[in-house]
Amino acid sequence: MCTANNNDDATTTLLDDYNLTDEQRRIFHAMKKLRNMPDIPGLTDEDILWAVAVGTVGMPSNPTASDLKFHERIIEERVRKYEEAERRYGWFSLQWTKPIMKRLLFNWFCGMLVIDPNLQTSDGSPIQFVHEYYGDESRYPNPEDQTDEWKQEGIELYVLMARSTCRAYPTSTTKGIVSFSDMQDFDWDKYDMGTKERNGDIGSLVPNKLRRMITFHPDDKMRKFYDDMSERSRKKWGFEQYDDFQSAVEGEKDLLPVDELPTFVGGTYKVDILECLKYLFRREPEALALLLETHSEMESSGELPMPKHMQ
Repeated sequence: MCTANNNDDATTTLLDDYNLTDEQRRIFHAMKKLRNMPDIPGLTDEDILWAVAVGTVGMPSNPTASDLKFHERIIEERVRKYEEAERRYGWFSLQWTKPIMKRLLFNWFCGMLVIDPNLQTSDGSPIQFVHEYYGDESRYPNPEDQTDEWKQEGIELYVLMARSTCRAYPTSTTKGIVSFSDMQDFDWDKYDMGTKERNGDIGSLVPNKLRRMITFHPDDKMRKFYDDMSERSRKKWGFEQYDDFQSAVEGEKDLLPVDELPTFVGGTYKVDILECLKYLFRREPEALALLLETHSEMESSGELPMPKHMQ
């Protein structure tokens, strides 16, 4: 009985930490009692909570019975898909390795997919800052050198990043992530166009919610893609494109911390990349130790990148 009470207390604390509403809590407890669930080793209350949080992003504050039924169906599907997420991508069992950690460090020190815990939207979402960059310092290979092993490593990095982000940033699931991307150095010739196709269905299997995509400095090809999108599609995917940094800041001034945007996307705020990575792994001691070891080795060998936009 004592163990049961302790488990109940831990669950209540978890729900409080994520600031779930009464409706979300009811759905969470209903998901724990689902029948005919596949055996999913590693599934925890927090995994179920992530499914509930992501599945209720956008749910009205006063949901009707119909609203609740709709979102419960989405959430149940997400919970059951954890079995496929583990089978195909190792959502529970995949571990950080030195090669993948090294690739993460190359990405972040080039300004790719950086989250700073000190910066968030006005309503509390984490922001993923991106300077699309495929120069030599990034170690992004030319098309002829993009091996199957490199592509698989990219998938694993995506999955591990999503899982670590869920752990470090509760609001990444309860509110969703906003991305803010400078596209001026995007390289169509070098970029692996198969990336989106290979990663296309991961988001439906793991609790990774991108609520809004803000881009600026598009080229003609990007402008055409945006112009060809319907207003409905733009709204569905939360996609907004601007000509330059200034227009992006003006257009998103009610959402973004416009006085504290990172230097590598055009702002004045200097991001401490290593400290941001330490925060990312604050709940994963083994990954944190691997990060520090890998960073130290790369720093000693002169491998840490420092492209112009990061200086």
